[in-house]
Amino acid sequence: MERLDEVRAFIEFDCAHGRYIEPAERMEAVRERLFDVLHTYSPGVIVKAGLGCGKLLEKLAGESDAYIVVVEPSLKAITDFIGRCEPSIRERVRFINGEFHDFPIDYYKADLLVCVDYLDIFDSSRSLDEFKRALRFEGILFLCTVVLDNGDTDGIYDEYAHSVFPLHNDYYLEDDLRTFLELKEFRFIKGSVLKFRKELKKETAHFKGHFGDVSETAVCALLREHEEIMRRLYGMDDDGRVDEPYMIGCFMRNKPS
Repeated sequence: MERLDEVRAFIEFDCAHGRYIEPAERMEAVRERLFDVLHTYSPGVIVKAGLGCGKLLEKLAGESDAYIVVVEPSLKAITDFIGRCEPSIRERVRFINGEFHDFPIDYYKADLLVCVDYLDIFDSSRSLDEFKRALRFEGILFLCTVVLDNGDTDGIYDEYAHSVFPLHNDYYLEDDLRTFLELKEFRFIKGSVLKFRKELKKETAHFKGHFGDVSETAVCALLREHEEIMRRLYGMDDDGRVDEPYMIGCFMRNKPS
C-alpha cells in the first residue's frame, strides 16, 4: 500500500473516533482563535486543508460568509460528511479530493488557509510550499499542530510518537517551527502554545486499533527509559498522562519587497 493510501485509511479510521485530528478537547480553543482571525481579516476565500471530523468546518461555515473550499485526501471522508451534514453546509462549501503535496488550488486564490492537525502526517516542507503558492500575498495561514517542548532537543516525545504512529513524520520544537515558517516566507503574527492533558495509554490503544502492530511493551519501555525528561518537560504522571504542547498560530505570507 502506498503511503497516500495509508494516510487516507488512517484519516477514515480517525474520523470515526475523533482522537487525533481535531479532537474534542482542543476544539473550543481552536475555534475561538480561528474566529478571532475571521473577524480581524474578513477573508473572502477560505481554504481548509483537511476536513477532519467536520465539526470545525461546520462552525467556520456558520460564522463566515466567505467562499469556503475544503481539500481532503480521503474521498470517503468527504462523502460520509456530505451525507450527514446540514443542507446549508452542502450548499456553501466546495470539496476537492486531493493531497497537500500537489495542492489542487490555483496560485494566489486563498485569503485564509486553515490547517489543523494534518501537518505531521504529510511532508511539512512540501505542504507549506504548496500552501504558500495557494495564498495571496499577505494572506493568512492559520496553523495548529503539536510541537515539542523547547527543552526536548533530543526529540524524546517524537520518539514516542513514532513508536505508536507509523505515519508520523516529525514534530518541531516550538521555536524551530516559527523559524521554519519564516524560511518559508511566513511571518508570525500571533499565537500561543497551549498544553492539553493526554492519556498516552488511550492514544497507544487508538493507534493499535488501526495499525495492529503497535507494541505496547516497547512503548512502555521507551517511556521508562526517558521517564525523567517526560516528567520534567511534559508533566508525565504515574498513569502515563502528559501535558502535550500545542501551537495555535497565525502567520502572514510575506509580500515581496
